[in-house]
Amino acid sequence: MSDRAAGPSSIPPLPEGATMALWPLAVLGPAGEDGEAGEARDAPPPLYCSRGKWLHPLFDLLGLLSVDGPAADSDERAALASAGELFLRDRVIGRAAAFLILRAGIRHAWADLVSDGAFEVFEAAGARLGGGERVPAIGCQTEALLLGVGDPDAAWTLLVERRAAGRSS
Repeated sequence: MSDRAAGPSSIPPLPEGATMALWPLAVLGPAGEDGEAGEARDAPPPLYCSRGKWLHPLFDLLGLLSVDGPAADSDERAALASAGELFLRDRVIGRAAAFLILRAGIRHAWADLVSDGAFEVFEAAGARLGGGERVPAIGCQTEALLLGVGDPDAAWTLLVERRAAGRSS
């Protein structure tokens, strides 16, 4: 975690059944002096959450933010746009998810399981990533596909092609 900007003081739990959620960073409070965050007790409800699998929640978020597609819900998009800096909480963040999270403009994230590749991508971008458990790689073909890919645009092209082909493992 190379970014010097403070992350949240607490990590909110995912809502029941959710695989990913977003909060305004400001409502979670700044991290302590050591930069570490504790578990949130009374986190506010997220601005956005998803129950999707694979990278679909992040592709949906990119569409909602109109980064790479039409927005489906203008009220939800407006809430996200006006929230300021966002904090993303996920179950798993591998290298592919890291590229998509950063593409969405999110520079603070935390997951239960995080790969070394995800940390590399966040570190290269000067962004903050934390996790409950760090592993060398996520057991996923998409993680292997992006091994050694450092260019965000090249990663984006590979991920869009993989999604279009319907290979989500």
